Parts: sequence; C-alpha cells; structure tokens
Amino acid sequence: MSAHILASTNRFSCHYFKAEKSSPEFKDIIYLATRRQTRINTNIVAATCVNTQDPRQVLMIGASTGGVDALAKTLCHFNETSPPTLIVQHTGGQFLNSLIRLFDGMTNASVQSADHDTVLKRGNIYFSPSDKYHLSLSAENSRIIALVATDAVSDHRPSIDMMFQSAVAHASHITAALLTGMGQDGARGLKALRGAGAHAITQDQATSIVYGMPRIATEIGVAVEQLPIEQIGPALLRTSKLKVKA
Repeated sequence: MSAHILASTNRFSCHYFKAEKSSPEFKDIIYLATRRQTRINTNIVAATCVNTQDPRQVLMIGASTGGVDALAKTLCHFNETSPPTLIVQHTGGQFLNSLIRLFDGMTNASVQSADHDTVLKRGNIYFSPSDKYHLSLSAENSRIIALVATDAVSDHRPSIDMMFQSAVAHASHITAALLTGMGQDGARGLKALRGAGAHAITQDQATSIVYGMPRIATEIGVAVEQLPIEQIGPALLRTSKLKVKA
C-alpha cells in the first residue's frame, strides 16, 4: 500500500517525499512552513535530471522572508547528480535542524549542515550551521567550505552577500540565485559575481512573498534571468549543464 501523509502546502510545485527519509515530525514542520492542505505520496520521488553538469560547477542560493516555501519549490528538482549547492536562508538558528530535515525529505539530494573544511560533493546541499558563522568558499580552494566567524555583513550572519563574494574568484563556475526576502542582502554580492562571469538568477515579483532582495538586485542591473519560483530549480540545473560546453 502506498504511504501517504497529510500536509499543508503553500503553492508547492513539487510534492515529493522519499519514503526512507520521511518521519512523523514532518507533519508538524510542514504545517509551520505552509498553509494549504494536500496529499503527498511518499513513494514518489522528484524527477531526475540529466547528469551532464560541469564537474567544477557550484550553485549558490540566498533567501529570506518567504524562503522556506521558495526553497521547497526549488530543491525538489535536485537529485544525487546535482552540483554541490550552498544555501543561506535567513532564519533563527533554533529552526535550522527542522528545516534541514524538511528539505532533505523533499529531494533526492542530501541536505545537511555545513562543517568547516567540508569538501564539496555532487548531490549535496549545504546550509550554514548557525547564526554564528558565515557560509563561504575557501579562499584557497573553491571545492572546500569555510565557516567564517566575523561580524554581520549587510546586517546578517550568515550573509548572502558574504557567501556570494567568497565565490567571485571562481565566478565562471558559479550559478547563483537570489530569492524572496526583505532588505538587500545578496544584491551586491550577486552583482560582484555577475561582473566576474557568474550566471545570476532572481525570483520575480509575482511569486515573491517579499520582493525586497531580488528587487534591489534587479534595479542595479544584476540578473541574467528573472523567473517565477517554479522555474528557478530547473534553470539552476540547466545552466550548470550548459556550462560544461563553454
């Protein structure tokens, strides 16, 4: 018999949970993150993507207010062959583990809290472990994570700007997306990345809960693509595949 859970969702475009990753606590986590009820078949998995990505490619995503729903719609497209992905989501540190469990159940990729000196691996999604550190790439090696315990940047720690800025030297192998959120964290970092050769994506106004960070990025002329949230996950993966031909 197929296993189902009753959960609340808010405009999810992907409703996939792996049976081996689901747990009873998901119901409470999903309810807090979303609102409209639907049925989710836990035996269905997200559609796989062709694994022709540039092996050097790294994806970066920044989000704030409304980011839980936006990330859910984005990460459900990822799988075990997707490029390593770094994510800064502005949220209280006490909610981080719940969010990681939530997202880990929505994707065939492995979602985890980042550690200092972690070597990036395909099929892994890394979140900043707490609000004590910035999540960044090592200055010495673009395939290694660095956790930096410096002051807040753009009024945040972890900061999206800090994460994006850390990848400027490796911009030709970076695709970055700035999603819904209040303020301007991430806009200047995305501009720096774009100027150095990265591919940049912002969420459009119509699907943003708060059109703050992506609006600032768009106003300063950053984005290559401005997309509705349902298209951002596929666009990130498509761009990483295209770069292998460059």
